[in-house]
Amino acid sequence: MQIPPSLALSNIVRHYLILSRDVCVKHDFRFFSDGSPGIVFHRKIPFSQKNKLDGNFSAQPKCFVYGQITQFNTLSTTAETDMLIVVLQPFALFKLFNIAAFEVNDETISFDELTGHSGRLLLERIQEQPENGAAIHLIEDFLLGLRIQNTHYDKIIFTSLQHIYARKGMSSLTKMLKEVPTTERQLERKFREHIGLSPKKFADIVRFRYLLKCLKQANQHTNISSISYSCGYYDQSHLNNIFKKFTGLTPLQYQSNSNLLAVNFLLL
Repeated sequence: MQIPPSLALSNIVRHYLILSRDVCVKHDFRFFSDGSPGIVFHRKIPFSQKNKLDGNFSAQPKCFVYGQITQFNTLSTTAETDMLIVVLQPFALFKLFNIAAFEVNDETISFDELTGHSGRLLLERIQEQPENGAAIHLIEDFLLGLRIQNTHYDKIIFTSLQHIYARKGMSSLTKMLKEVPTTERQLERKFREHIGLSPKKFADIVRFRYLLKCLKQANQHTNISSISYSCGYYDQSHLNNIFKKFTGLTPLQYQSNSNLLAVNFLLL
C-alpha cells in the first residue's frame, strides 16, 4: 500500500510504502532501483538481505537509511512482516542529513547513527504505534524538523530533474545542458553530491522506471517490443540485458508477476 506525503513534505518524500504480512512462512523478495533513496522502519522482525559476495543472508537493522541502489537486492523473511518504507526524493539524503549522496550508494546506515538520540526515540515510538497514519505523522514531524535545520535548494539540480522527468529519462546530456545553466563537469559533480549518480545513470533509471510502469499497466497480451520501443529501447537484446542488470529478471518474468508491491519491489 502506498500513501502520499503531506504537501509540506512533498519535496522530500515521494511516498510511503506499507508492507504487512501476518504469516510465518518463507518469502523471498526482489528490490531494485527506482532512483530514490529511503528510510526503512521494521516494526516486527527485520528482513534478511543476501550478500552478493558469499551468497549468505544477514539481518537488516531495525531502522536504516539506504542510498541509491545500483544493483538489485534479494531479501528474505520467515516471520510476520510489518515494514514502513519512506521513499525519498532523489536528493533528500543530502538535503536532510547533509551527507554526500554518493557515499551511501548501495549502503545501509543505521538510522540512529545519522540522527542520534532523537532518532532512537522516534524508532521506539514507531515500533509502539501499530496504526500507519499515526506512525507516518510521527515521521513527518521528525523530517520537517530536519528539513528546517538543513535547507538546501539547488537550481541546477532542480532544473535538471525537471528536464529528465519531463522526457521520462529519454534525453541526452547535450540536450539537457542547453536548458541547464551549467557546464557538464559541474553538473556531474552536483549530481554525484546531491543524488549519488551521474545525470546519465539517473536518466537511465527514470527511463527504466517508466518502462516498468508501462509493463505494469499493460495487458499481459500486449507485445513487449512495442512497449519497449515507446520507452526508447529499440533493440530487444539490449533491453533484455538492461532488464537482467536492473532486476535479475527477464521482461516477461516481470510482466507476468502478480505480486508487485511497488514498481521496483516484488514477491518472487
